[in-house]
Amino acid sequence: MLIIHYFKCNFCNKENKIKIAEDDRGALQMKKGDEIPYSCLECHKKDKIHINKIRAIPSITVFAFVSLISILISIVLILFFGLLATLLFGLPMLFYLFQQGQAKHFNSYRIKTK
Repeated sequence: MLIIHYFKCNFCNKENKIKIAEDDRGALQMKKGDEIPYSCLECHKKDKIHINKIRAIPSITVFAFVSLISILISIVLILFFGLLATLLFGLPMLFYLFQQGQAKHFNSYRIKTK
């Protein structure tokens, strides 16, 4: 999961994470409808949340994992290829920019309310 989807509970205003496989709200609406049932992790109340209230942010854990792998590979490759291997340090930033683009795409697409 490259981005984390979350929403605020209508009763206690605590953030709850939700797993969504779709890339935008249009695909989510076709699969699940305008509202998604949920149970809050804090107050344990059940309700439905409109899909426009779901937000997306990039996952920091995935970014940290990619950064760690990139740094380790760069250190090994510097021994063999020298300065050319330092280009791998930019790979995590490109990955993070890709994640931000996905989150921005999800957050910018809105469903018309009835």
